[in-house]
Amino acid sequence: MESDKTFEAIAHPLRIKILKLLAERPMSFSELKRRLGIKSSGKLDFHLKKLDNLIVLDEDGKYTLTREGYAALQAIITIKRYGWQKRAFILNTAVYIAVMIYTECVIVWRGFSPLYVAVMVLTSLWYVYYFYVSIVKRKVFKVC
Repeated sequence: MESDKTFEAIAHPLRIKILKLLAERPMSFSELKRRLGIKSSGKLDFHLKKLDNLIVLDEDGKYTLTREGYAALQAIITIKRYGWQKRAFILNTAVYIAVMIYTECVIVWRGFSPLYVAVMVLTSLWYVYYFYVSIVKRKVFKVC
């Protein structure tokens, strides 16, 4: 299956649910229909046809994932997992920079204050910890 066909196949939330259900165990058409809460057999049939090479019927007449199906599901899980982590990392970086700029401006305008220095130190410590967890532990970004 070509990659654009695979992406088209996994682009619909219902098809992702189908893949997740079939990753648990093989299921018959009627069992899938019941577990998904779909009333129309035609609707389920349409979505199963879109999952062309990602699912197959086994010898018992149950749908099961192919190797490509498992790979597509793993890609979905990975994108979902790391997509939000990258956005959170970027957001935390922006907030850190904004707090540092604001604190520096307040110190310049109002003069030196231990409170503002404490805010800068605590914010920097938080960012260093968050950076370590994101980059080293979660491997959100690859570091050469």
